[in-house]
Amino acid sequence: MEALPVRFTIDLSVERACALLRRELEREGFVVAGTVQPEGEDQSGAPASLALYAYHGRTMQEASRADRRVGLYMLCAVTIRPQGQGASEIQGVSPSQLAGVWGGRRLEQHAVAQRQHFERALSRLEFDHAPDESAASPRRRAA
Repeated sequence: MEALPVRFTIDLSVERACALLRRELEREGFVVAGTVQPEGEDQSGAPASLALYAYHGRTMQEASRADRRVGLYMLCAVTIRPQGQGASEIQGVSPSQLAGVWGGRRLEQHAVAQRQHFERALSRLEFDHAPDESAASPRRRAA
């Protein structure tokens, strides 16, 4: 199993990207467990970055039957950083590797299921808000 490092840039401010990311995660069945500012604030008082920690509700419930300590290593993490004028970089990591190490085979299938949900949520955000290649190209929306 891999830890799924994901990194892409979208044409949204950090705050707007955070709100839309939260919506996409919740749409996919995730519960956002917390949001922090790991790098504090910039000179203007805006967050220098935001980090969201989330878990997929149904998958977490199923995984907790296999190992009651599952909450310690089944959180997905996404960091949003400013990237130029009005853009943000999204970096996400699924906990598949930790679940495999600490939970062994008992949690592997749950970690894979959570990773798939996580990938879908991030893919929709990336697809819908990727920087335009050209102003004339039509923008499609993810399903």
